[in-house]
Amino acid sequence: MSNYDPDLDPTLRPQRSVERPARSNVGWIAGAAVAIVAIVAVTFVATRMNGPSAAEQQAAANATQTEVTGAQSAQAAQDASVAAQTAAQSASQSQQVAADQSAAARAGAMASQNQQAPSASQSGQDASATTPGRDGSSAPPSSSPSPSSQPSQP
Repeated sequence: MSNYDPDLDPTLRPQRSVERPARSNVGWIAGAAVAIVAIVAVTFVATRMNGPSAAEQQAAANATQTEVTGAQSAQAAQDASVAAQTAAQSASQSQQVAADQSAAARAGAMASQNQQAPSASQSGQDASATTPGRDGSSAPPSSSPSPSSQPSQP
């Protein structure tokens, strides 16, 4: 036996001619088309994502309008509350002023009345003192106490 392998001997192998197929650019064309479509898709998605949709814009506008309306309502309620408090304080102060004026007028009237009473009594006494008596002479004012201050006799 020998260590000779006929398959390994290049002289014993049949020579084959290898024909290469004609070059085709179909693969390159398909790859370029896929790349172009991918670039267009990425561009479309990128431009589409930059701006919100019309529905999103409308929803945001509605939310903003609702917030503004709510803030205006809250401000109007607060203004009404302040106006009510101011009106209540004004009414209370007006009532207090009117009560004070009424009390002052009452006190003034009583003081005036108290001053007029002794004055009227004195005027009566003076008039009677200067009135001619039955005999035609005028009597000097008497120093006698008035009849109301004399004790009554039984």
